Parts: sequence; C-alpha cells; structure tokens
Amino acid sequence: TFAGEVTVPPAPGAQTPPPGGNASEISAPSSLYRSGFWRAGLWIVRILPRGLCIALGTFLATLYCAWSSERRETVIQNLLPALNGDRPAATRKARSLFREFAVKVIDLWQYEAGLPVDRLLGEASGWEHFAAAQASGRGVLLLTPHLGNWEFGGPWMARKGITLQVITLAEPGKNFTELRQASRARWNIETLVIGNDPFAFLEIIKRLESGATVALLLDRPPGPTAVEVKLFGQAFPASISAAELARASGCVLLPVYIPRTNDSYAAHILPPVEYHRAALRDRANRQKLTQEIMRTFEPIIRRHLDQWYHFIPIWPR
Repeated sequence: TFAGEVTVPPAPGAQTPPPGGNASEISAPSSLYRSGFWRAGLWIVRILPRGLCIALGTFLATLYCAWSSERRETVIQNLLPALNGDRPAATRKARSLFREFAVKVIDLWQYEAGLPVDRLLGEASGWEHFAAAQASGRGVLLLTPHLGNWEFGGPWMARKGITLQVITLAEPGKNFTELRQASRARWNIETLVIGNDPFAFLEIIKRLESGATVALLLDRPPGPTAVEVKLFGQAFPASISAAELARASGCVLLPVYIPRTNDSYAAHILPPVEYHRAALRDRANRQKLTQEIMRTFEPIIRRHLDQWYHFIPIWPR
C-alpha cells in the first residue's frame, strides 16, 4: 500500500461486533497479508488463467465474508455512514466489496508478477490536468483513497513515460517490503519507504521540489499524520501529509482514482486542489486543506462504495 494503517474505534452509534469477536482480529489487517501468501498468489497467477483465478478468488472471498463475522461486521460499519445508516444496503455492499477485493488482488498480483496488464487499463480522463501540472515545473503529488486498484497508477504512468514514486510504510512480516519494492521496480516505479526516520520526509520534499511525481494515500493514515475531517457527515481521520508536503514544497495536488469498470481499470485525474502556500504555515489551514481534499473524494467514494477497501474500523468515536 501507499500508506500505513491506524486503528480507530467504531463510529458513533455503531453496533458492536457479534459476541465472540476478537478485537485484535478486526483492529489489524488479516494475517493472510504476509509475504508467504503474497508469493503464493504471484505464483498462482503465472500458471492459471485470469478467469479461473477470479472465479476461485471470488468464491473464496464469498466464503470468507460468510465465515468471518467480525471482519464482515467491520466492513458493514465502515460503509454505513455513506449509506445514511441503511444497514441492509450496507450488508449488500459489504458482500460485493469482498468479491471486488478478490478481483482487485488477483489483478494486482498479475501486475506485480510482471505479467502484461495492458488489457486491464481501461478508459482515462483528465490527463490534461497532469500535463498542465508538469508544465508548471512544480512537483506533482497524486492523491487517492483506498479505492479501486490504486497501485495501477504505476503502469498507467509508465505507459505515458512518467516515472512514479510511491510513499509507503514498511509492510508486515519479513522481506515483504522488499518483495513489493522489487515488483514495482519492474515498472520503473520507486518505493519511498517512510517510518520513524524524519529524514525520509525531507527526501520526499526534496524530490517534489525537483519536479518528481509522487503518489500518496489519504485515508487510514498512521496516527502521527492523522487529522480529523468530516466525511459523510462524520468525523474521519485523514492524512495531513498532503498539506504538509504542499507547504514545504509548493507541489501541485492532483486527486486521482482508479476504479474497476467493465472488467478494466479507469484512471481519472481531477482538477488540482488549489491552495495559498503562505497560508499553510498555519496548521489550521493545513487541516482545512485536508478537509477540502477529502470533500473532493466524498461523491466518488459513494459512487464506488464497494471498492472502498477498509477491513479495520475507520470511524473514531
């Protein structure tokens, strides 16, 4: 992923998980998200046709959704605010989301295995916004939520001759970070791993100042970079990093999203989010800018709600 995860309690009025639920199971990513499982997936997509992989994957995702009541309930709670509290609708969307996620992961494995993915790159819109941003001579910060297949921004940019750099935290488990770094490197995509090292953030600023194109995920940020904004009328922790990087580097902020439509992934680039750099010296204004960015994505998330992938609680009390 392009960003880490932060554990937060359920939303106001949210139902508690079913009795017997293990809090540790739903406050962290699945234990399947490890290098061994990922390597197995990369091997499977190399030997089985995509259609068969998707059939198996969606079947297993449906079983997992039915079996893991805690994880399913977490997803339902995450979707409720976007559906105005309509639980039957959220339950249907949750089931669809598990199936969509299976397709997303299989296609991601194809990409990370180095297999051709041109057939998966569908329509595109808004390239003129990126071209104008590049022409300005400033760095470009591509902003996206955990929606659709965000990693496909890499091959999209590579097809246009653009070198993309992605910001990520270390992956869980041994050698997983290196595995995913190597997979991206096949597409000439550089992974910028950040952690507790303050100089890592300075390196990103330096690259943006030199005109680089960098990608950042906004939702589910690590705790130190989270600020409260409103999303679907509720408090939501979003990453202030985009506003911090804008203040420090003067980069162009371009919202993008890559949903699955008609069995391919459509890349959409929105107009830049404008800001006054001097005003960003005030943290309150950086928080307002973060709110504006998330407001841009609100109707998009609602439109593609079963591709908004969060499997841990995202709404604070």
